[in-house]
Amino acid sequence: GSEYIIMEFLAGNRIRGTLSEIPNGKITATSSVTPTISGTKTIHTFTTTGASTFNVSGIGAVQYLVVGGGGAGEQGGGGAGAVRTATGFSVVPETYTITVGAGGVGGNANGDDSIFSTITSNGGADGGGGGGDNGGGNGNASGGGGYSKGSLVTGATGGAYGNDGGDSSSNLHAGGGGGAGAVGQNYTSGNSGDGGTGIQNPIVGSTIGQSSGGNYYIGGGGGGAGSGQNSSGGLGGGAGGVNYGNNADLSGQANTGGGAGGSYNTGQGSGGSGVVIISYETNGSTVNLVDGSIFYTTDTNKSYVLSSNTWTEL
Repeated sequence: GSEYIIMEFLAGNRIRGTLSEIPNGKITATSSVTPTISGTKTIHTFTTTGASTFNVSGIGAVQYLVVGGGGAGEQGGGGAGAVRTATGFSVVPETYTITVGAGGVGGNANGDDSIFSTITSNGGADGGGGGGDNGGGNGNASGGGGYSKGSLVTGATGGAYGNDGGDSSSNLHAGGGGGAGAVGQNYTSGNSGDGGTGIQNPIVGSTIGQSSGGNYYIGGGGGGAGSGQNSSGGLGGGAGGVNYGNNADLSGQANTGGGAGGSYNTGQGSGGSGVVIISYETNGSTVNLVDGSIFYTTDTNKSYVLSSNTWTEL
């Protein structure tokens, strides 16, 4: 069950192995946004919808957070955009395209995908509406809340980086959209379902997200519409649903991927836009090799030389 890394150490401080086996060192990066420094970390935060660039020099590891745009609300609450995050993601000298997904715009519309390298977070699904609809599902994101005309309608199934929308069995109430951290709530005893909660922003030093208790949350689902009291959006930028005649803004919070709230005035609220955040050690990891060491990659047929803890392609 053990895994081994096999590298060949050759004469003259030369090493041969695959690209993934190069010891992580220091990277520097430029991008279409101005980075911030928080402690030992450099953070690039992409908030504008559409395409941007992240230009890397050196070979090292980053932490990422990629959030898809939130789903629009109909009567059911919109699902949150998928939330994907990890540490130790290897990057190499390359220009990476960053895409930030927009939220679904009013009514029957999923959010757009957000992308970094091989990581795609799908947009959240739209909430259910009309004459009985279980809401949308969209790839690896959260599902929209269901809306019924009397019989049970289940919320849409969420994907790998989201959760299911809530169920409805009443023609006057809808389920909440799924959140990144929990399912959307079901209709219960005259109350529409609240949106599912999101998760805490894991990027240390980042203030992106809905603020609560000194922390920041993303990926909340939208609340379902109801005939009585309003429902709540999920912590993480989800908007609450409203009752008849209420013209409140039902849009999810920008750059959280939050789902829109449900309304009987279908098309009133849009999902919150997504976000891409990349963080890395400003001074990089220490490579325990002498300057001038050369690493030849057997899988990409490239050579890199080490200088001041940074790998540069020859």
